[in-house]
Amino acid sequence: MELCQNIDRIKNLVRTVFLCLCIVLVCASPSLHAEGRGIPAETNQLQKDILQKAKNFLLSKQLADGSWRSKTYGLLKSGQSLTPFVLFALSETLSGTEDKEFPWVQKSMNFLRLNNKEGVHGRSDPVFLDYPNYATSYALQCFLKYGVLQDNPTMQKIIQYLLEQQFSEATGFCKSDSSYGGWGLGINTKPTLSSFVDLAHTRRVLQALQKANSLTQECRIRSSYFLARLQKIKIEENSSSLAKWSRSNGYDGGFFSSPTIPYANKGRTAVDPKSGKPFFRSYSTATCDGILALLALDTSTNNRFLKDASEWLKNNKDWESPTGIPLNDPAPWRESMTVYNIMVQSEAFSALNLEGSWRHHLIQALRDRQAEDGSFANMNGKLMKEDDPLISTSYALIALSQAFPKTQDQT
Repeated sequence: MELCQNIDRIKNLVRTVFLCLCIVLVCASPSLHAEGRGIPAETNQLQKDILQKAKNFLLSKQLADGSWRSKTYGLLKSGQSLTPFVLFALSETLSGTEDKEFPWVQKSMNFLRLNNKEGVHGRSDPVFLDYPNYATSYALQCFLKYGVLQDNPTMQKIIQYLLEQQFSEATGFCKSDSSYGGWGLGINTKPTLSSFVDLAHTRRVLQALQKANSLTQECRIRSSYFLARLQKIKIEENSSSLAKWSRSNGYDGGFFSSPTIPYANKGRTAVDPKSGKPFFRSYSTATCDGILALLALDTSTNNRFLKDASEWLKNNKDWESPTGIPLNDPAPWRESMTVYNIMVQSEAFSALNLEGSWRHHLIQALRDRQAEDGSFANMNGKLMKEDDPLISTSYALIALSQAFPKTQDQT
């Protein structure tokens, strides 16, 4: 009997020692402890290293007037669209109330003030229009973060301009028009039938207006119609003016880009086996933009179509190239969007607060692409201007900033 009791005591002692060792190993290993949250310690440090080098590169390219101007593309040499975009990317790396005191921030904001034409950015050059809606959306976010009291009239003009750029009844469009509810490049003072409209511009305008608390209910409703079309959702109006939403041909939860410019849809077309009708295929960059647009309209993640989009993204994620774009397409879209794909996936995964090891894969994808000077450039990315290091480095900076918690910056 005594022998049995001693054996039991030894077994209990062994179990206790084993459990203590496990606890010590978990607590003593920062890498293992962080991995439980999806961020290994070495990944966290690598992120900081990549981010700081990229940030230093962009800061070194700022000109004396506070602008960033492309040396790769003449269209972007004015700095009208690049400056608010690069400033926004850099601002995403900062936390703290003293950010606006940094000299490079003040210089860039002064450049934006000087180049704001009645609430619009991108139209200062009489010869070249520099992506007005894109530039103005990012400029609004910069003004919201770094603006002073004297900037309030400018911000109100920006908000009014962006609202008026929506394809709506006020600009001659109705719900049955495919462009209805979206935004385009902003080439025209007001949208017309010939105006380009797409998802990438729409989501950036929506995010800027949402941050400015300026999304009206009417604007939200119109936008929801546009996003539904791009997600292949069928909308039917009944006599009581209530819309019925249902899945249409090719619905899989994902998004395509433009309802009016077929060439802009990089996933190309397929035929629905049941109906025999063609549809635009979903692809990852458009789906990420669609998710971010839906979240700008409603931060709740309970929307059934948002859940479907999220599932599509989780099942089709790829940190090397955008999923859904054909490899054999005559136009090399897939090769041209690799860094953009990394950025928007990081933005979408972060906005959805998804768990898992995706941050680790993000870091690995960026580590292999960063040059010695800290820059990023996709030399196969001319179609999307990813061969311009100012653009691709800003993409990478946004991706890193979205994926990891911000730390106090003293640059």
